[in-house]
Amino acid sequence: MKQIRKLSIGILLLVSLTGCWDEKEIGEHNYATAIGIDYKEEKYLLYVQMLDFSNVAKQEGQKQSEEAPLYIGKSSGATLQEAVNDLYKTSQQPFNWGQIGSIIYSEAVLKNGIEKVQQAIQRNGEFRYTPWMFGTRESIDELFGLTGFFHLPPLYTIMYQPEDIHGKYSYIKPLRMHKFISIYKDPGGTAILPSISIDKSAWKKAGPEEKAKKTLKINGGFQINEGKYKDWMSYEELTGLRWVESKTENTTVKLVDEGNIIGNVEISSPSAKIKQVGEGDNAQFNIIIKATGILADLKEELPIETIEKLVTKQIEEDVKTTYQKGMEKQIDIYNLKHRLFLNGMKPEELKEYTLSEDSLNLISVDFLLESKGIYH
Repeated sequence: MKQIRKLSIGILLLVSLTGCWDEKEIGEHNYATAIGIDYKEEKYLLYVQMLDFSNVAKQEGQKQSEEAPLYIGKSSGATLQEAVNDLYKTSQQPFNWGQIGSIIYSEAVLKNGIEKVQQAIQRNGEFRYTPWMFGTRESIDELFGLTGFFHLPPLYTIMYQPEDIHGKYSYIKPLRMHKFISIYKDPGGTAILPSISIDKSAWKKAGPEEKAKKTLKINGGFQINEGKYKDWMSYEELTGLRWVESKTENTTVKLVDEGNIIGNVEISSPSAKIKQVGEGDNAQFNIIIKATGILADLKEELPIETIEKLVTKQIEEDVKTTYQKGMEKQIDIYNLKHRLFLNGMKPEELKEYTLSEDSLNLISVDFLLESKGIYH
């Protein structure tokens, strides 16, 4: 919420300054807030989401009786720049590209190759390197048409504020453009592009005219290795990722005993280290995880030692299962080859090294239950 307030107020302050050359009022620019790129029949399809920032600023602290103004532009071209030029034909006013908060690539764009698209974006001097990055299998047009609750604009959704929800329920880490580029361009690097989708069943608008409320949801991730699209993995297949990547703040482990879910444990800020064992073709990896947690709910009384064993077992299974699912799709989900590069292996040697299930030598989990809460 604070980020949105700063963004909208900042733009209003910027355009209200006097004494600047080529001064433009806020109403004299189209402010693009998100772009989506698709690829069909050898043409790039460009989608632009546009909001009225003066209207957004007025909405701060007020209840809205109607949807905020929202416009979606669409154009096409043999190149991305050609698609941009095509959109200018109908834009009525110049675009300001400096406020882009989110970029979405369709799976077709990823398959066709993202390097040309990324280069075109980076050549535009107005673009910053801070937008949140997503991939999707959905219609970008439909994604851009979704708004927040209570008539709030899309700025109040995970498309623009993914860190807010990730801080409460950490699973697949949000990714900014500068980080995305740095990971997939590094030798052995695999970037995990969050997959954004549409949920049509979780929420509904109650009242006389009851209807479903479509919301945005992260349902998996697209794996990009050294600039090339590898495959898509579902939310469930990526369950082990949260234990290995940094910035996992809060996440939940199900207590499973003999196939039955008997409770949940809340884990805060787990840490992981990946250590290389052996050299060259004989290199293997140990993943060492430390975590603490508290009991959230429990169906039956259990000793602390039993709970700790169940959590430890579940985390180990999560990490192992995600690694195996990645191997099935030839994906280095934990960036193990990149670690070889950081440890001194040359890029040409990396190409000769093949990961296998045996490359993951050990998964060690040290879990401590700090509190049973009311269950004691």
